[in-house]
Amino acid sequence: MIGRTLLPALALALLAGCGYDATPPERAPDPAAAGAAPAAPAESTPAPAAQPLLVREDPGHLADASGAALYFLEGNRDGRRCDDACEQVWPPVTLASGGQPVAGPGVQQAAVGVASSQAGDGHVTYHGHPLYRYAGDRGARTTTGHDVRDEWGHWMLMGIDGSAATPSAAADATDQQSTPRQQNDAPEQNDAPRQDGPPQG
Repeated sequence: MIGRTLLPALALALLAGCGYDATPPERAPDPAAAGAAPAAPAESTPAPAAQPLLVREDPGHLADASGAALYFLEGNRDGRRCDDACEQVWPPVTLASGGQPVAGPGVQQAAVGVASSQAGDGHVTYHGHPLYRYAGDRGARTTTGHDVRDEWGHWMLMGIDGSAATPSAAADATDQQSTPRQQNDAPEQNDAPRQDGPPQG
């Protein structure tokens, strides 16, 4: 038994005497144990430029980015006069929670604000007036909601200065409902008077 134990030791001694390095090699590090190298940070992509929400329409009223005219309801600074039924006719200008409205050129950015709406999102205001669109408008640059009086009150087109738009700014509000021209029913008269009687020889 002792001889079997000494044989490996004698073999190592003989190898060492012959110049062989019997030291076991160091174990290579395990990549999994060392952990993966940290990934390089991804390059940040710049956010796209925000589109203006409020823009100026000639000759001086407020509109949204699509060109739809914006209105306010007199005496409605707290937004409570326009209920759910009202908002079906006058959709409020809202933003998602935490959003900030952007004013385009010619619009007073300092006058743009956000109030809490009945639905809990942000209701855009201008000079303290909650802003609305009008369902009766047909496309951009139509202002048929100006000077409308309904069950909720008196609606006015929002001017750039924060007051009701001037009559010139609301010229399209009537949708060119001018009085039709009256036709002259009187019979046409010839320039030369008619002469009766036998012809002269």
